[in-house]
Amino acid sequence: MFLNHLINKLHESIYHHETALNYLHGRKVTDEEINTFKIGYSRIIATVDDGSEDYQCFLKETRRGKALESKLIFPLYDMIGNPSGVLGRSIDTKEFKFYLTLEGKFSGAFFGLYQALPAIYETGMAFVVEGPFDFLAFRKVYPNSVATLTAELTEAQYSILNMFAKHIITVFDSDVAGRKAAERALQWPNVKSACLGWKDPDSGLKYLEFEEYKKYVLKRMSPVTCFL
Repeated sequence: MFLNHLINKLHESIYHHETALNYLHGRKVTDEEINTFKIGYSRIIATVDDGSEDYQCFLKETRRGKALESKLIFPLYDMIGNPSGVLGRSIDTKEFKFYLTLEGKFSGAFFGLYQALPAIYETGMAFVVEGPFDFLAFRKVYPNSVATLTAELTEAQYSILNMFAKHIITVFDSDVAGRKAAERALQWPNVKSACLGWKDPDSGLKYLEFEEYKKYVLKRMSPVTCFL
């Protein structure tokens, strides 16, 4: 599959780009996390034609890969570990670009879902945050976390989580879009909303050491998790 090949090549490439690695390390992303989630980067995107409809869509939607060039690449996987898309995010700006396979568009996509499923299944709970850096920060405390990559929990995404989690807790950003998304998610009976008191879950790691961050998050989440 062309996407699996692309993800692997971009992950290998990131270790030749010190700027990308330094940026991730500055955001408290560890080398272990870079490897676990196969985060990638490349100034030039090259793909292998596998003759699939998904490949043709990729060429069209990303301008033959150019829309993903010089961006951090966050791979998206479905519940059985097949690649369902990528998110490209600029280092210098907040510019981003999605590519989802046809199946990913239909069934919904998360960042971190496949890796989080064992912890979600074990605890019966799933925490839902917005962005990839929110996820990489929050999962340090709660490995049963996923990222929607937008200020929204769609019906398709809810259906996936509902198969594995009895309780779903949104921890969206504190801006208007995040608050509205949290309110919309409450339409489902097993969804609750929590707020960290920061702009987003990633903010705390900018100012706190990890142990302080962990204590703060656990304290803010304990009333919610005890209520469940």
